[in-house]
Amino acid sequence: MDLAKIEQLVDLVTRSSITELDLTQDGTRIRILKRVSAGASAVPAPPASVISVETPALNHQASPAAEAVTDIVVPAPMHGIFYRAAAPDEPPLVEVGARIEAGQKICIIEAMKTFIDIAAEAPGVVLAVLAENGEEIAAGQALFRIGPAGSS
Repeated sequence: MDLAKIEQLVDLVTRSSITELDLTQDGTRIRILKRVSAGASAVPAPPASVISVETPALNHQASPAAEAVTDIVVPAPMHGIFYRAAAPDEPPLVEVGARIEAGQKICIIEAMKTFIDIAAEAPGVVLAVLAENGEEIAAGQALFRIGPAGSS
C-alpha cells in the first residue's frame, strides 16, 4: 500500500466520527487510531493519528518487534498555508532525520492572517515532511510522519 493511499485513509478517519480503522491488504495490516481529546479549547489541537503498519517478516529469524512499525502522522488542524520555518530567512524548524521532543514546534500554519505554531505531541524522529513549504493545505492533510525515538 502506498503513502498516498495511507494519507487518504488518515484523512478519512480524521474527518469522520470513526476513532479506529483496521485494514489488511496483501499481507500488510494498517491500523489507524484517532485520539479524542476530553476537553475543548479555543484552538483545537491537531488530532494525532497513530498508524501501525505490519508486514510479513522477510526473514523468519526476525524478532516480532522488527515486524511492526508504528508511526505518527501529524495532520493539519485547520486549512491554511504551511510553513516549515518561523521566517523566510530562517532554516526549517525540523528536518527529516531530526529527533524531536513532545511540545517542540515543528511548523507554522497561517490562517486568516494569524500564525499558529504546531507542536509535536510525542517525541520521535521526523521520517518525512508530507507538505510543501508555502503551499495551501487542507484540514486533516498529513504534514509529517514521525517514527519512534529509536528509528531513523
